[in-house]
Amino acid sequence: MNRKLIYGVGIVLLLAILFGIFRVFKGKKEEKGFKEFSVRLGQVSEVITATGEIKAATGAQISLGARVTGMVVKEPISVGDHVKKGDLIAIIDNRELKEDVNRTEAELERVKVHFQKSIREQELAVRELLNQFKKAELEVKKASAEYEFRKWNYSSLKRLFESKNHSVSERSYREAKNALQQARAGLEQAKYGRNAAEAALNKARTALDRLKKEYKQELLKAEAEYKKAQIRFSYSILRAPFSGVITYVSTQEGETVVAGLNAPQFVKILDESRVENWIYVDETDIGRVKHGMEVTFHVDAYPDKPYHGKIDQIYPAPVVQNNVVYYIAVMKIYQKDATLHLKMTTHNKVHIRTIKDVLVVPNSAVKFLDGHYVVRLKGAPGDGFVKVVPGASDESFTEIKEGLHQGDVVLYRP
Repeated sequence: MNRKLIYGVGIVLLLAILFGIFRVFKGKKEEKGFKEFSVRLGQVSEVITATGEIKAATGAQISLGARVTGMVVKEPISVGDHVKKGDLIAIIDNRELKEDVNRTEAELERVKVHFQKSIREQELAVRELLNQFKKAELEVKKASAEYEFRKWNYSSLKRLFESKNHSVSERSYREAKNALQQARAGLEQAKYGRNAAEAALNKARTALDRLKKEYKQELLKAEAEYKKAQIRFSYSILRAPFSGVITYVSTQEGETVVAGLNAPQFVKILDESRVENWIYVDETDIGRVKHGMEVTFHVDAYPDKPYHGKIDQIYPAPVVQNNVVYYIAVMKIYQKDATLHLKMTTHNKVHIRTIKDVLVVPNSAVKFLDGHYVVRLKGAPGDGFVKVVPGASDESFTEIKEGLHQGDVVLYRP
């Protein structure tokens, strides 16, 4: 009985040993092909990935149109040409417009010559009348002095003549009286001449003022007509408003354009230095995207060339593509090399936040099994999986909030 018991116990121990050896070898076999990672403190840069499209910035692409009707006589550009500000785009037949310019210019010159001559002549007349008025003033002063003298002399002789002694003869008395009357008449005549000269001077001055006013009005009118003719003539010559590339041409030399009809589609110019990256952010992510966040993107044409910038604007109106709602985050770009072209697809990473000094593991180390997030911990009992609480993640690492400690070794397949 004791021997059977010993045999039974021995068999159980042997099976236990064999099972342990099996588990060890099984664990080693399962660990084969895995890499080890020591849990450490690091940082996680949370990003949102989204596709986008290169668009022209507001005002970077404009349409030039004809504002006059006529035949295109010169058009030295074609699609793809690079132009500088002020370069010639096209000339529309402007012979009649040129005649209007010449006619209004001649009229302007006629107005200047005619009125300037008339004003000079009138100014000379005013100066002459002013001199005459000054002479008349002197005559009045002389006549007034003569009158005062004759008046005093007459008064003196009259007193002497009327005195008892009669020290003055009657003849002298009468001569003084006649001289006074003549002086009074001379003063009145001088005053009349002065008043006439003053009236003529005022009349000439009024005429000069009226002439200057008329000249100003006629000059403004002639200048306005000349300026209008120049503006209309300028409409027949189309020049590049800024440096850029020709993206569209609808009219060729020899064709006739009609103002108001062909104007919007005559030619289009794009300033390639001013473009925008329209990032289509999913409605589930738009709440985390804010103005000023950094963006890194690349395009298929230059997969190894990263472009950097920031979110400048977020459009409030949604767009729907393939039954998915997106919101547009705009990144303005000022490029010097013109490598980004319209309609290019962009692959964007919007940098939401960077978390530092947190426990991190490789992304592939975190699995979702039976409703829980787990990682395979080296040396853990059973199948080696332990439950964890992940946090933010980026392209390489995932934050572990709970379940691991610094220095733990996890197994993962890259």
